[in-house]
Amino acid sequence: IARPGDADNEAKLKEHKDLLKDKAENPLNGENKKALIFTAFADTASYLYKNLKEWADKELGVHSALVVGGTGKNKTTMPGLRADLTSIITSFSPVSKERDMIDDTETDEIDILIATDCISEGQNLQDCDFLVNYDIHWNPTRIIQRFGRIDRIGSRNERIQLVNFYPNLELDQF
Repeated sequence: IARPGDADNEAKLKEHKDLLKDKAENPLNGENKKALIFTAFADTASYLYKNLKEWADKELGVHSALVVGGTGKNKTTMPGLRADLTSIITSFSPVSKERDMIDDTETDEIDILIATDCISEGQNLQDCDFLVNYDIHWNPTRIIQRFGRIDRIGSRNERIQLVNFYPNLELDQF
């Protein structure tokens, strides 16, 4: 679990920001700046959202969101958007979720979605072309399920990328 002030976590956060900045400045597909960040822990997801939301807005000019499943715990920087799961996911992946069938006036989108495994199954999020596993789940099937959110039939992306952050090897010493 990420803890503020922990040197390893702060270095990992900086590396993560560098990765997201590079993704935004050098999109894989056209102007696609979307990134889906998975973590196993709600506390880590909240830590990431807290430390990325203002930075992403100012540095990258993109909206961010947090999805952790529980009522009242989801958040977004997109003004006027309800913070429920459906609204956030629809604004993150409007093409695959057919947002234009529901609301053809909304044009703003969420480009960075930080989530727990509450959305690692059964969600079509193929508008996104970049997925980060901030932590590696102990179950390899879960990693495949996470990646399967963006690696789907019907994707308009020619390329997709998966990035894994591995734990510090010093953890094995405890």
